[in-house]
Order: sequence, then C-alpha cells, then structure tokens
Amino acid sequence: MSDTQNSILAQFEQEIARQEELQYGIALFFEGLSLLYAGQDAVLETHRKLFRNVIQTGNIALSRARELLEEARRDNSKIQMLQQFSFRPGEGHPEPDVVAARARVLVETYQELFPQRPRDQALSAAETLKLMETASRISP
Repeated sequence: MSDTQNSILAQFEQEIARQEELQYGIALFFEGLSLLYAGQDAVLETHRKLFRNVIQTGNIALSRARELLEEARRDNSKIQMLQQFSFRPGEGHPEPDVVAARARVLVETYQELFPQRPRDQALSAAETLKLMETASRISP
C-alpha cells in the first residue's frame, strides 16, 4: 500500500472519530433541550422525534463509513470510495449546520468539564445544566 493510500485511510479514520464526537454532541444537545422543555410534553415530543431521526441518520452514516474503511483496508481499489464519502452531521434537522456547530461546542465543553468521565455514564440534571450553561457562553 502506498503512502498516499495509507494517508487517505488515516484521514478517513480521523474523520470517523470526529463525526462520532459530533454524534455525541448532538445527543448532549438533545439532553439539554429535554431539560429546557421539561413539562412541555408536546414540544418535548417534537424534539424527541426530530433528534431521534437525526441521531439515527448519523449512526447509519457512521456505520457505513466504518464498513467502507474496513473494505478499503482489505481492497485498495476501494480507497477512492472513501474520498467520495460525505458526512452530513445534523442531517434531518431543519438547521443541520446550527446543530453541528452546537454539538461541537457541547463536546468541547464536556471534555473541559468532565475530562475523565466515561461517556456511557449518564449526566445528572445538574451536570447537564452546568454543561449547557457553560457551553452557552461560547459562540459556535
């Protein structure tokens, strides 16, 4: 395998990791909205449906990207497919760029506030509020 091909594989792997971070940020964004709209069932249900679709679409894209990466590692002729693959964070939301920008800020803020915390450990309501308040001070 050539250095160029190895570079393409490495860059795509890094992009997958970056997109996984954004997916986590989108989930954090939904958690924050859930607290904000607690008690407003109709509004919360609308956001729940919307974000469930956004997260599901992102997870499908990530899964496909991982599959493509493994295929390209096994068969060099598939490397070109990696260069053509397009991630669209926030897809399915009326304002995908806004969601992606907020997700980025939330992930960065999360890493600052909870650097050693396992991501599968749910945030408490107080921690989520702290995260949202701190992130709100940062312009996306």
